[in-house]
Amino acid sequence: MALSKGQVLMLLLGLTTILLVPTAKTVSADQQTITNVQGIALFVGNIIVVKSDQQSIERAFLQGNLSAASYTPTQYPTNEFTFTSMSPGSYILKLFFNYTTGYKVEVQTSNQTTTNQPAHMIPGVGPFLQTQSSTNSTAYYLSGGPSELDVDAIFQPGPCNSNNGYSSPSLDFIGWSGSFGEAFPVWVKLLYFVLGVQFFIVGGLWIRRESERRRSSSRMFDLGDKIYLWVNLAFRFLLVSFVALGLIMGGEVLIILMLRYMFLIDVTPLSLWNLFSLGFAFGAVIIAYLVRVGLERGFDLKPMEEE
Repeated sequence: MALSKGQVLMLLLGLTTILLVPTAKTVSADQQTITNVQGIALFVGNIIVVKSDQQSIERAFLQGNLSAASYTPTQYPTNEFTFTSMSPGSYILKLFFNYTTGYKVEVQTSNQTTTNQPAHMIPGVGPFLQTQSSTNSTAYYLSGGPSELDVDAIFQPGPCNSNNGYSSPSLDFIGWSGSFGEAFPVWVKLLYFVLGVQFFIVGGLWIRRESERRRSSSRMFDLGDKIYLWVNLAFRFLLVSFVALGLIMGGEVLIILMLRYMFLIDVTPLSLWNLFSLGFAFGAVIIAYLVRVGLERGFDLKPMEEE
């Protein structure tokens, strides 16, 4: 049965439509943009960081009080975008990505909060400011193609202000000293206190007695001699403290080993072993020794010995 020219033309148009329709659908599916939405609440000064393992960030759109905001970079495409605000407010961040192969996108927020810590041990001193940091992260993976990340960021005032906290250098130093002291066990503090009282009371009385005895002689102590004597006293105190710490810690280890391997007694050791305290004591001894040697050789402050 012969087909007319019109039938042949309609048949060709139908076949062309059948072949082209799936292709059009596939192209449309590949070019579809995937949108991810994320809401973030931060304090003023905290940072939003958007990272990608490829140069996939092509464009950025920001809405809000940009005069109080800070953001980078200014050239695209890039693999990292940062944003922060120095005043309260809400912002809309739209980041557009595109890459031919698979890529990852990670949203990180760096939260720093300041809280008041009451000074219980210092009468009359207000609370200290203590900063706590935390990092949150959300990751996305895309097999390729365009995508969009919408971030609704709200920056809120910090929990503390200048009316209920003190941040003067002297109070910051006191707070730092208290935090530093917490690194030492109680028994180490007690050992330093007992030895310090003995050394400085006895040593101070000896220096005073020798000064009074030498007033009438030509070998009386001047200010430089007294400084050297106090430095030498501090060096001896730190040296004895270091040796005492080493003996106590080493003795505990030796006793535990003897009980376990000689007498087959399994005992729970006391928490006396503390490498930080031992290292700090060793460093303090070295510093005091160098100061003493510097006074002896650089300024010739060592007092003359009696004949």
